[in-house]
Amino acid sequence: MSNDTVRSRSGQATLSFILLVSGLILEVAIAGTFVTYFFSSSALGERLSARAFAVANSGIRDAQMRIARNKDYSGTFSIQLNTDSATVTVVRATQGSNYVYTITSLGIAGTREREFVATMVADQTSGLAETQSIAEQALQ
Repeated sequence: MSNDTVRSRSGQATLSFILLVSGLILEVAIAGTFVTYFFSSSALGERLSARAFAVANSGIRDAQMRIARNKDYSGTFSIQLNTDSATVTVVRATQGSNYVYTITSLGIAGTREREFVATMVADQTSGLAETQSIAEQALQ
């Protein structure tokens, strides 16, 4: 065998080895890109959920202030915080000498929604208003 034949076969083996290694490196890089994408999108979902929580909670607090100022208050209103929003519904019922309010606040941030329901009691005579409970509702 001549020296040129040995060199040409060695070059062919080197080329296939380089292609194999570069293919493996490319696969690892693509897999890393997908893993990074899925981790960042799950973090975005967490941030949106926290923002929906905050805006729904703000709706509850706003309704509590409206009730404290006006014991006859009931109705629906919306609040907007940047791009997030909450729709708040206040329902008033009479129970003995007290008004019982049910406050429902649905906070929306991007694709995430969180809903809270609060119960508040106000004495008709003294005007004392107290929050009985605040709980998150599961959305269907």
